[in-house]
Amino acid sequence: MSTDTDIVVLNRKKGSIKGQITKLHTFISQEEDKSETVITTHLEILSRTSTKFEKLRNEFYRTVPDDDFEEVESSLSEIEDDIFQIEVSLKSLLHELRLNTSDSNSSDAKSIDKTASIKLPEIPLPVFNGKIEEWNSFKQQFLNLINDNPNLTENQKCYYLRSCLRNEAKSIETSEDNYQSLLKALEERFE
Repeated sequence: MSTDTDIVVLNRKKGSIKGQITKLHTFISQEEDKSETVITTHLEILSRTSTKFEKLRNEFYRTVPDDDFEEVESSLSEIEDDIFQIEVSLKSLLHELRLNTSDSNSSDAKSIDKTASIKLPEIPLPVFNGKIEEWNSFKQQFLNLINDNPNLTENQKCYYLRSCLRNEAKSIETSEDNYQSLLKALEERFE
C-alpha cells in the first residue's frame, strides 16, 4: 500500500506541474508581442509538462488508496483540462501569427507589384552643345541620372556622357579615354 511520504512526494510533483501551467497561462495572457519561436518553445515546454503529468497520473493511480481516488482524480482532471486549454491557446496564437505574417507578406508583394507595373515614361538624357550658360544645368541633370547610379559601370557612364555631347562639347580632348577624365576635362573647359 501507499505511504504518506509517497503521497506527499506526488503532491509536490503535482504542485510543480501546476506551477509550470500557471507560467504558461501567464505567457498567454500577456499583451506583449509573441514571436513564432517563442510560441513554439512554449508548446515544447507544454509537451514536456504533459508527459510529466501522464507519468504523475500513473504514479497516483498506483499509490493512492481507493477511498482517496475520487478526490485525486478530480484534481488530475483539472490539470488535464488546463493542459488542453493551454495547447489550444498556444496553437491559436501560432496560427494567428502565421496568418498575419502571410497577410503582411502578400500585402508587401502586392504593393511591390503595383509599383513595378506602373510604366513611367523614359527620362531623356540631357544634351550639352558647349554653351557655357547651359553647363551647370546639364552637369546637375547628368550627375543625378548617370553619375549617381550605382548600377552603371565607369565604361557605361563614359558612353552616356559622350552620347550627350554635341557640337563644341563633343570635340573636347582628354588625357585618358575614361569617364572621370572626360568629366574633368568638361569641367575645366566650361566652369
